[in-house]
Amino acid sequence: MGRDGAPGGGSSRAENYNGMLAQLKALTDKLASIGQSQGAAAPDVATAWAIAKGATPIIGVTKPSYIDGLVRAASMTLSSDDVADLEALADAADVNTRGWWEKEM
Repeated sequence: MGRDGAPGGGSSRAENYNGMLAQLKALTDKLASIGQSQGAAAPDVATAWAIAKGATPIIGVTKPSYIDGLVRAASMTLSSDDVADLEALADAADVNTRGWWEKEM
């Protein structure tokens, strides 16, 4: 992983996502801001957002910190304004990171 949080060069993840990071900055900044106000990290907020939308995220648990993040996300309550802001920023980013196997929410 690069210093800016981008996936390291040469990986398929880097190839797929690094080109869209600039478009996602407002969204990732909002995730970080909400997380900071709730004592959580941006990925925790993203998981809480998915839960608020009715999804049941499947989180890898290969590291104890992943479980800690899931516990934080599950105990987090996002306001309707936060959810609306995240939805608007996601729409404005105009990127699709959904895998071919994932259904639209």
